[in-house]
Amino acid sequence: MKRILIAIVAAFALVAAASAQKQLAPKEVSLKFYRALKEKHYIDGFHCSVYRAAVDGLTTNELKELEPEFARTFSSIPENIQVSGEQITGDTAVVTLKFEGMEEPQQVGLVRVNGEWLVGDQETLGIVTAQGKGFFFNTRMIVNEAEAYEMLQRIIGAEIIYSKKFEGKYASLNELIRLGGVPKDLEDSNSGGYVYKLTLAIDQMSFSATATPESHGKTGRISFYADMNGIRGDDLKGKPATPAAPVYVPKQQ
Repeated sequence: MKRILIAIVAAFALVAAASAQKQLAPKEVSLKFYRALKEKHYIDGFHCSVYRAAVDGLTTNELKELEPEFARTFSSIPENIQVSGEQITGDTAVVTLKFEGMEEPQQVGLVRVNGEWLVGDQETLGIVTAQGKGFFFNTRMIVNEAEAYEMLQRIIGAEIIYSKKFEGKYASLNELIRLGGVPKDLEDSNSGGYVYKLTLAIDQMSFSATATPESHGKTGRISFYADMNGIRGDDLKGKPATPAAPVYVPKQQ
């Protein structure tokens, strides 16, 4: 019996030693992270980072929904990435990488979690762990809402310029696009997960604009309403906002 126990302990020790040998160094993790994302192996890439919990449990459809944004975000990662430095201090590390096409080297932070190096920091790890697979969707909504607010600001600004040139009258959305006052992205009324609508009074002496989430709870939560009095917004469960909505105060990023 004693020999059997010794053999079992020895076997566990060998397994533990082999596992320790497999742990990648910070510089190796950093390269693996960027190369996986470049090659659109998003699950593999995020598993090398503090965003691991954000992809664990994603369904095929959820991942497919996020893939276009991942592709836009990571398409600029160059093919050639070289390590030019690595500094380890306790359970944190900084790896310096030289990206092809960029003059200045970039520093990448890592943290050690359960003996494994992950790209990122402890603060982000805590946020991602708390939100789980909802993290990327929540982040997307925050970004989309900020962009919708900025787009409405641009519409108001373009209308002010137009009204000064045309005796107080305001323009349609198509006219603002034609004149370059707002981006061509709004030609089909959809942009960044929001649906836009601009309404003109018959005499063109007033206007209102709305930005409503294309899919409430996935592309955004806040519905916006804008006119010359400013921008209002609230979570209306996907319904268009009206002047009754409260004045919207952008969140601090």
